[in-house]
Amino acid sequence: MELMIQLILVLIALSSCFQFSHWRLPARLLAAFSLAVITYLSYPWVIEQSRESLENWMDDSLKMQQLAVVLVIEAVIFILVDLALLKKQFGHPVKKALKVAAFYPGLLLLAVLLYAQMLCFYTFSEIDFDQLGVYFSLVVFFIFMGIPAGIGWTIPEGYLRMELRYILSFGQVLGGIVITIFCQKLPYPQQENSVEWQPFLIVVGTSFTTIFFGWLWSKWKQRTKLEWKF
Repeated sequence: MELMIQLILVLIALSSCFQFSHWRLPARLLAAFSLAVITYLSYPWVIEQSRESLENWMDDSLKMQQLAVVLVIEAVIFILVDLALLKKQFGHPVKKALKVAAFYPGLLLLAVLLYAQMLCFYTFSEIDFDQLGVYFSLVVFFIFMGIPAGIGWTIPEGYLRMELRYILSFGQVLGGIVITIFCQKLPYPQQENSVEWQPFLIVVGTSFTTIFFGWLWSKWKQRTKLEWKF
């Protein structure tokens, strides 16, 4: 489970870097600085935790199922935003709400930072916690300033970066589905022939229902445009 969580968190971090690569320097600077400040302010809470508490969270099936739901919801939001921005890239009108949503970094990015900070504090426990908190915050600042800039320089085509982030969002959805499957193997009270399918069906149903209604909406919009042309 931990390896799967780490993979999903890496996808979330990469997705955020691709998102920041579309922002101008002042916005990217503000985002990186804000994340650095958040990580520094959260380090007193991090040092109160332990490796055992982290493992207990991952063994808690309810928390993991809730994480899966949030993963899918945020991934769907990012998919809708990326599709809207792709339409804008090719000259189609986009609603103002979707343009504003392009600056939504996602709540799970904070989970990525807290998880990475925990691992860092467990690994370098011999260093003074105050210094380690400052060092980690600086690393966060330079990562979210440098990697998005590098992505923008390596892939100058904005639409291609949007498509890549679109793929990362689908990976996030699949990760949520896999987590719900893994949750069936987490510790439960002993029950014979009992399999909890409800969380898995909720995640899959939410994903396919959203995609289906999005497809219906696009078909309706196309038909409406054709009727107006005639």
